[in-house]
Amino acid sequence: MDGQHISVTPVTDEHIPAIVELVRAQECRWYRLDPRLRAVRSVEQVTEMLQRHRKMQLPPVVALDAQERVCGYVHPKVWQLHPKDGLRAFFAARNGLVKSLALPDPADPNAFRVATALFSALTRLWSEQQVYGEMMRWPCCDPWMALLLRKQGFLLDSELAYQPVPATLAPRSFPSSVHARLARPEDEEALLALFTEELLFHEPYTPFVRMNSSVECAFRDRLELFWSGKSVEKGAPIVVVIEWDAQIVAMSENDLYTIEAEDESEPHFMPRGRYGHINNVGVRQAFRGQGIGRLLLQASFECFAHLQLDGYILWFNPANPLSSQFWPRMGFSPLWRTYQRHYSERSGLLL
Repeated sequence: MDGQHISVTPVTDEHIPAIVELVRAQECRWYRLDPRLRAVRSVEQVTEMLQRHRKMQLPPVVALDAQERVCGYVHPKVWQLHPKDGLRAFFAARNGLVKSLALPDPADPNAFRVATALFSALTRLWSEQQVYGEMMRWPCCDPWMALLLRKQGFLLDSELAYQPVPATLAPRSFPSSVHARLARPEDEEALLALFTEELLFHEPYTPFVRMNSSVECAFRDRLELFWSGKSVEKGAPIVVVIEWDAQIVAMSENDLYTIEAEDESEPHFMPRGRYGHINNVGVRQAFRGQGIGRLLLQASFECFAHLQLDGYILWFNPANPLSSQFWPRMGFSPLWRTYQRHYSERSGLLL
């Protein structure tokens, strides 16, 4: 289909078999590049996913070449955040999600043209839906999309890193006044200070992170689940602190991700299993570079030891000079990248 015009249209029954083939070919290619990714789904599984998409508020669309052959697919979805949602520190109030994007092999001479046509159609849709931001995810093992996304106005947001259940880390030797423990209710203000310091440190290095009151409230709400005695398997975090001479100098807030089926529920970017999620990690500035982070991470791993996990995941921003060096040293390897582009809430133009 070299040099041919690409059109974008709603999905029909006639398109389904070719979309299934396209999706499975992309998953097969990804799995060859990185076997840590989800294995290729069956024809029946992908067909069922496509039929679910067609029943949702925004219908999926397909890219066709001049001979009406399927060459691309995407399922758009609008994600509205509640005014008090802590995720407003990381995303716009109303977001367009680029879901289940399936494209030709990058060796195909028209791969960029197909992707560009789909993103142009999405831009028009997001204008109609009055979204202020757009987010998509793409695997690190398939880097050809990065150039196209930059041309489309997307910026790299974060990377999801993964490692299987790790061996015991070897923390540095510390005096007896330094130790790890679970957080207690009387630690809440110290935890909030560490959480705020962590978030503010991210701001200069990330295009989208911004501190606001809702993220503080959401953090306190998660702590309340922990204080109430709710288990991590019931949705509460595990919060670990490091004390140095009776001062709290570091904390980690961690939770559990359980993926029970190969479906579209979040997080759908990993194979079926149970994963420890290292959510928020903060070390006071004056105590960085002394091995506190390693000690904190080992203590967090130990808190998950009874859960028979399939691995650990975390999100970090690769432009952050601390996290981009620390997490690879701790054995975490990037698996997925997320990208965002934001629109002016007044004009609808790309920021």
